[in-house]
Amino acid sequence: MKIIVNPLLLCILLCLCTQSCYTQEYSVTFKVDMTKHFENEKISIRGNIAPLTWDKDFPLTDDNQDGVYEATVLFKTSKNRLRYKFAKGTELELIGSDNRSLYLKAASQTVENTYDEFNFYSPEELAEKVFTKDEIIEDVKILKKTLTEIHPNLLKYVDNENLESNFTILEQEMLAEPTIPGSYKAVSKFLAVLKCSHTFTNPWNQNSKTKEAIFFQADKLPFTFTRLNKQIFIDKNASQNEELKKGMEVLSINGTPVEEILNALSKYITSDGNKEDKKLQRLTLAGESKFELFDIFFPLEYGTKSTFDLELKDWSSEKVISTSVKAISKTKRNRMIEDRYAGFKNNISDGWKFKIVEDKTGLLQINSFAVFSEESFDWKNFLDKGFVELNKKQCKNLIIDIRGNEGGENDVVEYLLERIIKTPVTIPSPEVFTAYQTLPEDLKPFVSTWSKLPYNWGSKVKKVGPKKYKVKSLYTGGSKTYKPKKNGFTGQTFLMTDATNSSATHIMATYIKRFELATIVGQETGGNQRGLNGGYLFFLTLPNTGVEVDVPLQSINLFPITAETPDAGISPDVRIEKGIEEFVEGKDVELNAVMELIRG
Repeated sequence: MKIIVNPLLLCILLCLCTQSCYTQEYSVTFKVDMTKHFENEKISIRGNIAPLTWDKDFPLTDDNQDGVYEATVLFKTSKNRLRYKFAKGTELELIGSDNRSLYLKAASQTVENTYDEFNFYSPEELAEKVFTKDEIIEDVKILKKTLTEIHPNLLKYVDNENLESNFTILEQEMLAEPTIPGSYKAVSKFLAVLKCSHTFTNPWNQNSKTKEAIFFQADKLPFTFTRLNKQIFIDKNASQNEELKKGMEVLSINGTPVEEILNALSKYITSDGNKEDKKLQRLTLAGESKFELFDIFFPLEYGTKSTFDLELKDWSSEKVISTSVKAISKTKRNRMIEDRYAGFKNNISDGWKFKIVEDKTGLLQINSFAVFSEESFDWKNFLDKGFVELNKKQCKNLIIDIRGNEGGENDVVEYLLERIIKTPVTIPSPEVFTAYQTLPEDLKPFVSTWSKLPYNWGSKVKKVGPKKYKVKSLYTGGSKTYKPKKNGFTGQTFLMTDATNSSATHIMATYIKRFELATIVGQETGGNQRGLNGGYLFFLTLPNTGVEVDVPLQSINLFPITAETPDAGISPDVRIEKGIEEFVEGKDVELNAVMELIRG
């Protein structure tokens, strides 16, 4: 008799077998200091490994009434990484921030926490974490080999001689400050020289040691700010100092002029090509992202401070004010801003808005295409509803606002383009190149990614030069013809852009400009017409310092590059320059300009 085994059942059985083989027991005692948050509310913990769940509370108690709540949790699991947060009543801590993380490596552990704050290293602990000369040299060697072997466009904006010189400087600076902050600082500065916005020390991908050494300290500005050229203006105040008002210009911090600060910090920031405005834009401190580059690099460049001496200019009275504020952690600043300001965005979906404004005009605002980071958000349904409403109310104009949007999923770009085109549009296949066919064996221990494909491109690529392989058009998606959708918009479309736009939002502006799909209003985008790097990434972790580097694996040209192709982003059809008075008064000059075009 022939026995047929259900493949799905076999898979389940294998998984159960594997889990049972490696299931272990762990005992973890969680302690959380509630002395600054004591309100006689129920304190609990939630997490991703049973008996913890994200839906139900596991209670903690304070038997000796010292303000520290605790509970011992027994885990029986094959997993080794626990993610958790504490809750006060029904409210979870660390709103808008990562979950806490714990590796279950020991049979018995005790973990001490402070409510609504991440643990971080003290200056004394950091001073003890020093790397040897050999460890530094090895990390630099691995970084150099990785970039020279697999980066698809390493010498696009820097020549060999300059690159070698900067590798030497990198090693010298890491040896001069052989600590976690020193290593992160030096590697970030080196990568900025490459002028590739996808090659950087990505804060989201750093390990827990780097985060505890740099990101979680209470050394951050207690306010957010917006930027005009090399001037910054207070937006939201999270301090106890009531002198800080929205629209005030910050002239200096701890005696250093703001322009000098921005110039100093920009040397750590990456951009595609010579895009100084893009670097400055990435230093804007909006407060809504999990990690802000100003938060990270200001203390690295100027040292950790417990207070900030500020010189402010009140534009309404022309007075210059000197005052001081206490430094704050990112998580506490988030909490204060959320309490004080309505509409503070913590999730991707919070930055997606649609409404009908005057003159039968729809306004669609999207501040991020990174929809993969919020699985519960049905962004397609959101857009579908918006376009249905546009047509139902017979709107004649649509404004798509992507200012402040760095990019994310190209799927969002395609979904939008299909709904604003009036006739079929054929987008040619992009030119895609890699620097290798098979990843060198000695690099495999140091890199990781989400796909097996980049380890061996195989027959999908064809060698066209030294360290240059072209991805066959069959695997780049080829040319695509997009047709107007049934519920698409047939009126006039406007796209608002700024220097933030790179990656997917730069691609969107490129296609809209090339095929004249909308009128672009605002400032030049942050991407580069001479191509970008991305597609697939390797996440390189230096074995000794632990610094993580995002390394793009594909060079992508949306259209053929010639000597005449500008080293620039996409220029708007209507360029808008903001004046200080309009900026301070909070006038949306770009939106006002679009409305004038519509009325005219």
